[in-house]
Amino acid sequence: MFSADVPTYTIDLGRDEAKRWEEAISRERMAARRLVEEAGSQFERVPELLRWIFARMYQRSGGLYRGEIASWAEALNVSLGTVTILNCAYELSHLRWPKVFGCTTGVRWVDGVGMVHVRSLDWPLATMGAATCLFRFRRGAREFVSVGVPGQVGVLSGMLPHAYSATINWAPAAAVPSFDFGSTFLLRDTLETCDSYEAAVQKLTETRLSTSVFFTVCGTERDRACVIERTQSDAVVRKLAEQVLVQANHHVADRFSKNNADILEGADDEDVFSLAGSCKRADTLNRALAEIPDASSPETVANVLIREKVLNDATCQQMIFYPGKGEVKVWRRVES
Repeated sequence: MFSADVPTYTIDLGRDEAKRWEEAISRERMAARRLVEEAGSQFERVPELLRWIFARMYQRSGGLYRGEIASWAEALNVSLGTVTILNCAYELSHLRWPKVFGCTTGVRWVDGVGMVHVRSLDWPLATMGAATCLFRFRRGAREFVSVGVPGQVGVLSGMLPHAYSATINWAPAAAVPSFDFGSTFLLRDTLETCDSYEAAVQKLTETRLSTSVFFTVCGTERDRACVIERTQSDAVVRKLAEQVLVQANHHVADRFSKNNADILEGADDEDVFSLAGSCKRADTLNRALAEIPDASSPETVANVLIREKVLNDATCQQMIFYPGKGEVKVWRRVES
């Protein structure tokens, strides 16, 4: 079952990196440890020497938030290399290790409500739902929010209130990952530094990345939304041109369609991580969003996230961003 009871923590960006997560660490240490143990099982065959080398390479490449990663490693009594690897799990998934991740995201304008950005996160980690938290990052008067888990310092889903929201969907690999900007780190850096929808789209489109990704960005004005289909150095921006714009885990842009061969596995749409399953999830969410009446309540909007396929056995987080209102609704999967 899903619960709207989601812990909230403030991350003061004015503090030293080593101290920013102190409250979350003190309260969520056990949840983080369970998550690290489950996620770490994907890397159990990686010796500590290679983990140390990976952390050093991340440092030498100028990777961000190293002090924050180190604070989690110390708190959980695991190596810096282990926590660095887990924070780069998205990039490593393009080596087919760990498993692929799934997401279904959509945006539309609803009269009386404004721009609506819905998102279902499907990750094959049983402990991720219960570990879900809402983090409010603050630097002075500036605040942005992130839906994440303890120990994860990058951002998969976030919003700068009254400006834009942005989410990451897993994309098929186009090349071997590099040590350029990781997707979750870039999204956090964007939320920290970009004050407008236009600036966020530009940064997410033009910054060289470590691997492929889909960014969905939703502004506050009608039709101000897009999906950015990315490879390491190239991008296609699909703007909201009709009533609804959705993204699952396959390329829609012709330029990148050949990369969908990476997810052809799976005989039919019963495999939510296959190409057929991704297409089915996108089609289902598209229809559900199109059916939302104007002036809908949050409960009505939330119903799109429980449609079969969009909601599946791997779904661990559900959320709705209202960037114009500066509001976010979050649900996490918990044991029944």
